[in-house]
Amino acid sequence: MILETKRAMKCDKTPNTDNLQNGLNQQAPAMEHKQIKESAKSLFKFPDGFLWGVATSHFQVEGHKGEIQARMSDWARWTTEEGRILDKSTADQACEFFERYAQDIELCEQLNLNSFRLSLNWPAMCPGPNHEYRSDDPTLQVYRDMLKMLKEKGFKTFVTLFHFCLPNWLAEIGGWNNEVTVMEFEKFSAFVAKELGEYVDFWITINEPLVYVFQGYISGDWPPGYKQNFTGGFNCTRNLLIGHARSYHAIHAAQPNAKVSITHHWMSFAPKNRFSPLDQLVRYMRDSVFNHCFMDAMQTGRLKFPWPAMLDSGLRSLAGEVPGLKDTMDYIGINYYTRQFCEFEYKWPAELFGCKSDLVENEISDLGWETYPQGLYDLLVRDLKRYRYDGKGNLREIYITENGHANIYEADLTDGDWSLEDTGRVKYLVSHLNSLYRAITDGANVKGYLHWSLLDNFEWAEGLRARFGLVRVSYPTLKRTLRRSAHIYKQIAEKNALVQQNLSRIPIE
Repeated sequence: MILETKRAMKCDKTPNTDNLQNGLNQQAPAMEHKQIKESAKSLFKFPDGFLWGVATSHFQVEGHKGEIQARMSDWARWTTEEGRILDKSTADQACEFFERYAQDIELCEQLNLNSFRLSLNWPAMCPGPNHEYRSDDPTLQVYRDMLKMLKEKGFKTFVTLFHFCLPNWLAEIGGWNNEVTVMEFEKFSAFVAKELGEYVDFWITINEPLVYVFQGYISGDWPPGYKQNFTGGFNCTRNLLIGHARSYHAIHAAQPNAKVSITHHWMSFAPKNRFSPLDQLVRYMRDSVFNHCFMDAMQTGRLKFPWPAMLDSGLRSLAGEVPGLKDTMDYIGINYYTRQFCEFEYKWPAELFGCKSDLVENEISDLGWETYPQGLYDLLVRDLKRYRYDGKGNLREIYITENGHANIYEADLTDGDWSLEDTGRVKYLVSHLNSLYRAITDGANVKGYLHWSLLDNFEWAEGLRARFGLVRVSYPTLKRTLRRSAHIYKQIAEKNALVQQNLSRIPIE
């Protein structure tokens, strides 16, 4: 329906080094901002106090021994089932971030970063139906120490409560389609807000809710593994909204001045044939549901679907007011990666969401994702206009909470220079920051950028071989090595600016 992804294409060769200036100029819009027309030696300065950081999620990096050994989460169990993970790897070790976080925070310091996003291991703190959340929980204590360390070093912290992983006992009784999960999430939110609130600057209740719904209920690539279950998927969407609303108010009850929101995966959609009314209809449906459905509900307090879909009686029954939901977005969190062309499928019965087209117009990553930085500019300047102000007329801050590029390298690689000269990631990073700078100069209230990710990690159904890290992780030894992109990002963060000249001369250490 919406997020069909090509299974990763094998690409074990290090790309040739190109002139990085091409990355800056790639896909520049026809109508450039006046600052962009200046000399290539210009210093593109970001606003004072801008946040430069990285993002992580617990299951993808932690290797939490307690969770893994007891298979406390649906994902810990899922990775052991035949055929679930493309490269047959697991997250049982991942990066051992749970034990090595101090080393990785030091890496962030070396990179001149000032913000860090992590997620909390809800399954490890919620092992069964008769549990009690405890202040002396050893997992909670690690997060307390981790966040305290970050704050003492001057970092702004972003903390995610649900990043795709459910306590396994909740998954077994229906997950987000069982009201027990909603109530348990509210309890968890209240508990961690009370225990960790002094160390958290930004709360993220739910990461990418529509991605979770699509992968779990439509494509079937993630737990709970349903395929084409639109009824279950849309019901899950409503329950995620209820869960967010209850979490939002629970956090604010414990921390009245907290900043709370979600992180929303924004996809740039385009019709395969722009002259085809049916392809345009598919683009409209995908954009309306995937990009706007959840955020519009948070803005207005009402869940609604685009008109053709509302002809379905089941969807009509799910639409309508969600108690406590209106204006539960203290800031806007955006994850942006790519553009997708879509087209109408000529079949019966007709499917309003069509299918993903194989068409691409620019470079693609090893995951088949098109590099399209113009989409980031468009969403910040145009698509988010309806969400710019809260219910009291206050201008919302915007944070890019994920943005990144993947290469494919097998999980058993250790020493050598493989992937360090990562020209593709550097071009992706610089071209998207170029679009971000233009959006800010054209009025977008963006206050920070968090790159996905600090480390190579377990990339869900793709396994360990999909590498998103600024820092390379050799999994057999867990050695961390800075890639060229890390050095580029370090220079940008240090200067709080894009410097167009000499970016290709950053050394590899």
